[in-house]
Amino acid sequence: MAGDKIRVMIVDDIPETREQLRKLLSFDPDIEVVDMAGSGEEALERVLQARPHVILMDINLPGIDGIATTGKILEVLPVAQVIMLSVQGESGYMRKAMMAGARDYLTKPPSADELLDGIRRAYKTRQKMITGPLPQMVGGTTPVADGPRDQGKIITIFSPKGGTGCTTIAVNLAIALRNLIGANAKIALVDGNLQFGDITVFMKLQATRTLADLAPHAQEIDSDLLNSVMIPHASGVKVLSAPASPEEAGLFQDAEIEESGANSSFKTILNFVRREYDYVIVDTAHNVDSIFLAAMDVNDLMLILTRPVIPEIRGARLFLELLQKLNYPFDNVGLVINSVENKRMGIQPEAIERAMMPALVHIPLDERTALKAANYGVPLIMQNAKLPIGQALLKLAQTVRDQLKKVEAEAVAAQEDARQQVAGRGRLL
Repeated sequence: MAGDKIRVMIVDDIPETREQLRKLLSFDPDIEVVDMAGSGEEALERVLQARPHVILMDINLPGIDGIATTGKILEVLPVAQVIMLSVQGESGYMRKAMMAGARDYLTKPPSADELLDGIRRAYKTRQKMITGPLPQMVGGTTPVADGPRDQGKIITIFSPKGGTGCTTIAVNLAIALRNLIGANAKIALVDGNLQFGDITVFMKLQATRTLADLAPHAQEIDSDLLNSVMIPHASGVKVLSAPASPEEAGLFQDAEIEESGANSSFKTILNFVRREYDYVIVDTAHNVDSIFLAAMDVNDLMLILTRPVIPEIRGARLFLELLQKLNYPFDNVGLVINSVENKRMGIQPEAIERAMMPALVHIPLDERTALKAANYGVPLIMQNAKLPIGQALLKLAQTVRDQLKKVEAEAVAAQEDARQQVAGRGRLL
């Protein structure tokens, strides 16, 4: 690392733990442990003299605990970055630590890589805080270094009823889009079902960081922080996982609710992700809440799923009626009919289309393949692309891409028409 070393202070009431952390950090030539304290009171007495960049803070301290100590330290040294360390992994502790101003929260004992990565991320955040005015802002939240990057397209997957296959469609659409566009395509898959999302299960991934880690920092998110949370999949798709437990979804409850009903933190995160990726697929829960409204505010195409089942068809129709009442542009809406049987029995997809709107694609019923893929955590498009269900998903990816290009072309044409009309009025004047 060029420049000064990262100055670290360790605050822990157990001498052996302090020494273990000091020895671990001593192997990194870019890090210098400048002080160690055994209590919150001791840390407060010495922090201004030590002037650490990053503070490793034990949450359970005698006297003033780590959370209260963090708040007091940031009053006198606001650019310090606190990483909370605790044997407690519960979301309640994490939330209190973040509200006190902690930059990160690690469960003890952290691995060497986890600890060093956390220190480096915290230090980068500190440097941005002290380097003066930010570069030009786009969208009010994101600094741009080398000019604006074309915004990626956000595709939201939604069904008013559970069990329609939203997660299956989201996972396989993301992979199919990458296969369609090529290895250079940047595809993100966001699990917007914050309480009970299971994209990681469908893709056999282990999430060490999730959306819960971004929630307290939504307004200051940068590429490094986002990349540290995104989980790479063998397909090349990157996944932004739902919180590990339903309680952690509560980290988004403190966010401002915009006039549209959208959760400002989730909306800000999505807007940043679209700056970093070509396509962003957002899986959602099955209710219209502030998280869904945030996705709805920023998405370029909303895919509504239903199966040939009367309660699901009714729910989808009611949702379309809601969109009409909200004057939502139907150019941004696509219908996908899942689990279509080839046999002429039951409710046919043509009847659903007459009652709602033409479907982008009919995905054939293949319970065995879909269930096997979900249970084994191997997306079906990766092993069964030649089956009818796989071909339908590939067709969906192509149709989605074509639809987005069409909408974009129409928008550009409308802007050009408006520009020419203004120019024409200017000549008349």
